[in-house]
Amino acid sequence: MKKVTLYLFFLITMISYAEDSYVGYWEMPDKKVVIQIEKINNEYVGYVRWLKNLYYPEGDSMEGVEQFDRKNSNSNLRNRKIMNLQVVGGLYLNKSKTELVDGWIYDSWNGKMYYGTVKKIDENTLNLRGSLDKWGILGYSMKVKRVKIKNGKVYNVEKVIPN
Repeated sequence: MKKVTLYLFFLITMISYAEDSYVGYWEMPDKKVVIQIEKINNEYVGYVRWLKNLYYPEGDSMEGVEQFDRKNSNSNLRNRKIMNLQVVGGLYLNKSKTELVDGWIYDSWNGKMYYGTVKKIDENTLNLRGSLDKWGILGYSMKVKRVKIKNGKVYNVEKVIPN
């Protein structure tokens, strides 16, 4: 009986870990943004948690101003700050538990919303796909890497990325 209980506990722990391996901090390929993916009531959502340039850079018409959602197609939403902005939502684990599906990804750099899916490549790499169509035919995929954030710095396997 003890062996069965121990086995069930181990199995449940492994299944829970596998399902939550999407949760964490993920750095975009351009190394300018880190999003945090969280699981809330079986829905996976993501928020911007780190920006390489919190303020618009030199040469930008908004130089020195904290970045905000200025290209949103909805003019009522253009005053939202990019930091802590929700950019991923509506993602749920599919029946075969191999990827997150049926969600959306918002690109604040161009103000557009895309159909979204996420697939785990390995424990530290996800494939994010944003598509114009629901089936994922017309879209773009990117590999994002797991990182940690501490004291405003991003840590990955290779090095510390200064803010």
